Amino acid sequence: MSKPLREPLFKTTSFVFHSFREMQAALYGDSKDYFYVRDGHPTLEALEQVLLSYEPADFAWVFSSGMSAISTGLFALLSQGDHVVVQKEIYGPTRLLFEEYLPSFGVSCTFTDVNDVDALEESITPDTELIYLEMPAPFTLTCPPLEQIKGLADKYQVSVMVDNSAGFGYEKITPFADLVAISLSKYPAGDSGILGGALLGCEGWKEPVEMARSTLGGIMMPWDANVLIWEMESMRQRLEVIGSNVYQLQSMLSAHPMLKEVYYPRDINGKSVKMGGFVTVELNISLLDIARFIDNLSLFQKGVFWGGSIPVVTPLLASYRVEVLESWELKPGLIRFYVGMESPDRLYADIVSALGSL
Repeated sequence: MSKPLREPLFKTTSFVFHSFREMQAALYGDSKDYFYVRDGHPTLEALEQVLLSYEPADFAWVFSSGMSAISTGLFALLSQGDHVVVQKEIYGPTRLLFEEYLPSFGVSCTFTDVNDVDALEESITPDTELIYLEMPAPFTLTCPPLEQIKGLADKYQVSVMVDNSAGFGYEKITPFADLVAISLSKYPAGDSGILGGALLGCEGWKEPVEMARSTLGGIMMPWDANVLIWEMESMRQRLEVIGSNVYQLQSMLSAHPMLKEVYYPRDINGKSVKMGGFVTVELNISLLDIARFIDNLSLFQKGVFWGGSIPVVTPLLASYRVEVLESWELKPGLIRFYVGMESPDRLYADIVSALGSL
């Protein structure tokens, strides 16, 4: 029998049964029949299989957003009285989750420099249940030493969760983590504007995460999943172009005299690695000149989105107040560029032109 060329969309959130017994078996969990989208859907499962082809794991569950995936994962992993060691530099809303919301449920956390394995080990307490990481860090783009951290976690019988949104498709993280979070709104969605997230992980966390997703309800809609399946058909090719573009751009920028420092993902030996579409810079200009520099750029859109073909510039100073950044030990003058599919030569010329107009 022939089959459809593309994955079909089941445009429904609910399913009906032929009999009482059939319905009872599904709702009791004795059969694999679908009944409601929060508890399973063929289009969502098709997307989850695509994700597993990029990041091998025992399971993949999709969500309505990246933050829905992260928060659901944390609620599944943590209980009252637990302690979490958190990477010092992480995505702002995730930090807010650890600082403002989880303490209300009796979960404490310690922010630490996870690149210093000795300091990380000192942060682990008898109540520590989880080490939370982001790969790479959102602005300085540092890459935590995952293999060493996983060894430390195994030593103390602690779980590891990693947000790999910026490295998804470049680095496989599941060998070093019990749970991996991904924003599907970024590389997978491309320019489609779809919002979504995913958790991939080991067998031990499959049922708790599935139950938390069903209960908390942050589920992706089937039509969004169907669009993502289509978009991901070209994701490998897009990632190759994006990775090559940013690798060339960071090399060009490193030689420019007005750049104080260039941040780009590097391995534990300091060697540049092609991972993600970001390069961050610190310029030899005052904080007062940053706004003028940003406004003089012509090829970069100003915003916080990324993952598609459009180049984007995100100055830290526009994202957070100086006193907040200083409390996080981040330099206010950092400017992050996402290159997209644009020529690195044109992007470099745009940056040089904006600097020359100051």
